[in-house]
Amino acid sequence: MKTLFLIAALLVCSASTLAKKKNEIMTDRCSHEVTIVNWGNGPHPSGDPVFLKRHNGKTDWTPPFTVKLSEDGYIRWWCHSTKGNAFDAGTWRVRNIHGGFGCKLYADNTAEDCGPNASFDVGSSEWKGWTAERSRCKNRSNKIRARLDGGRKLLIECLEK
Repeated sequence: MKTLFLIAALLVCSASTLAKKKNEIMTDRCSHEVTIVNWGNGPHPSGDPVFLKRHNGKTDWTPPFTVKLSEDGYIRWWCHSTKGNAFDAGTWRVRNIHGGFGCKLYADNTAEDCGPNASFDVGSSEWKGWTAERSRCKNRSNKIRARLDGGRKLLIECLEK
């Protein structure tokens, strides 16, 4: 009887442990199509990238697949939401920041309007309507699956290595 009770207790503990273990699901945003590629590839690489296109705003989960990660463990994905929308704030990147202190100087060595000044240069990360993005699983897994959901969401599930 004790043995049977012990086996039942172990089964209950094992089942509850398995039920609690969930894979990480990362949430990102993209309005239109998404392609997930090996790190270092553009949105139209040779081979078979995973391509997700919204149908009624959503897609089903992809089957599990693996991708080549960056040295820091990032997954490369490209968002195709800038086509016809190049002024989307998500596509702009600050390239250089300049700062200093300046005055208006006159021939008699007087100065006025002294104060700090700053400027910055911006550029677009958009390439033919695609914007490079990156995500990283906490467990640094390169085995994932993905889907598009409502509200512009891209969901990437991090699977066990």
